[in-house]
This record gives sequence, structure tokens and C-alpha cells, in this order.
Amino acid sequence: MPKEVDKKEEINKTNDKAFVKKLKVIKEKVFTFCKNNLVLPYTIIGITLFFLSLLLAAQMKSMSESESVLQGKRESELADELVTLQRKYNDLKNSYDENVKVVEEYQTNSATNNELISSMKTQINNLSALAGTTDLKGEGIIITLNDGTALADDTVRADTLVHDSDILTVVNELKAAGAEAISVNGQRIITTSAIRCVGPVIQVNYQKIAAPFEIKAIGNAQYLESAMTIKNGVVDLLSEYGVQVTVTRQSDIVVGKYEGTLSFKNAIVPEDDE
Repeated sequence: MPKEVDKKEEINKTNDKAFVKKLKVIKEKVFTFCKNNLVLPYTIIGITLFFLSLLLAAQMKSMSESESVLQGKRESELADELVTLQRKYNDLKNSYDENVKVVEEYQTNSATNNELISSMKTQINNLSALAGTTDLKGEGIIITLNDGTALADDTVRADTLVHDSDILTVVNELKAAGAEAISVNGQRIITTSAIRCVGPVIQVNYQKIAAPFEIKAIGNAQYLESAMTIKNGVVDLLSEYGVQVTVTRQSDIVVGKYEGTLSFKNAIVPEDDE
């Protein structure tokens, strides 16, 4: 806009200079004519005003034409600018629409991924609990086995010591009764756990343990207790051997995770047939 105003002023100045120049020329011609022909001053003034009015009309027409040219040029430039702005607006709108689609896709995928991650975490936690690699807490029972002080009947067993087979019997009965997690003196029982006698001690998960043996089991406390104390059940059998057995029910038992290393040397997971 400022550039067009400057152009307009420059054109007007040029026209003014030309007008003044023409006026001077006419003035000189008129005075020369009047001087040579002895024309009266009033006549000179009238002739001068006549030519001045003609020049003024011509000047006004020139200015009007210049204004029309500038106005037409301005409208053309505005139209070009409008087209350019419209094109830029369309480009930005298209870019905005594409970005909105990308954001919507991210939001949709994020929600789906969050659900998938949550499901995977739940599966991992369940598998960790089943594998024994995480601590568990819940209701259940605690069974304590200790060596007896009185001699057992020779027809049953020669001693009253707790043997690895006694612990193994209790663990198996707990599993059969629905125990969800079992530990012996803090050693978590998993699928690869071994309970065996090594000399004067018992090993669980290759760790030496000694009496008294505390066996924790998480599950339905009432059902587990009934399964262990049923008539002619495990508790009655061990009592006949002279082993001291106590069973207590608790609502808040913690069974620690397996502390060993889980690995396979020979077993592998087979690939799915395509």
C-alpha cells in the first residue's frame, strides 16, 4: 500500500510540473501576441484565463485517468494476494487435517496398547505366581513338624525324627488340597524343587534345612486344615511315627518367592508350524 501511494504522488508531481511548464509557454505566447498586436490588458487576461481553464480541464482528466490506472492496478494486486492467501490457507488446512488424523490414530493406538500392556502385565503376574518367582500373600495354614521325644512303636518306625519323606508327604497333600503357594523353612516349592535327605540334614532347593520345619501353604484355610487333620490323614500318620505336628490357621500368610535360578539347558520351546 505505501509503495502505491508513492507512485501516485510521483505521477501527480510529474503532471504538475508539466502543467506549470505548459502554462509558462502559453503565457509567453499570449504576451508576445498581445505585444505585437497591441491587444488590451483585459483581453490578455481573458485569453489567459481561457487557456488556463483548458489546461486545468486537461490536468483533471489526466489525474482521473491516473487514479483509474492505480485503482485498477491495486484491485489486480489485491486479487493476486487473495489467491495466494487462499492457497496458503488451503495448504495449512490440509496439513492440519492430516495432523488431526495422526493424533487420532495415536490416541486410538495408545488406548489399544494400554489395554494390551495391562493384559500382558496381568498374564506375567499370573505366570510369575504359578512359577513361584514372586511373593504371595493370603489366607492359609502353617504346619510345624518337629522331632519327637518319645520312642515310636518299632512296628511303625524305629525313630521319631522328621524325614524328607514326611515333608514330601505333607507338601503333596497340600497340593492335592488346592494349596496355591507352599514354602518349607522359607524355601518356595516350585515344579523343579527337590526334597531329599543328605546325611543328617534335609535339602530343599539344594539348601540345607533343619527341624523344626515350618510349612506354609496359601489357599482356602478351612479346606486345607480339614484336609490335613482328617481322620487317618497326614497329621494322624505323622503322630503315629512320633513326630510332633501342629496346624494353625492364619488369614495373613506370606510365602516368599523362589530365590534360585530358573533356566533350561536341554529343553526348548518348539516353534509353531506354519
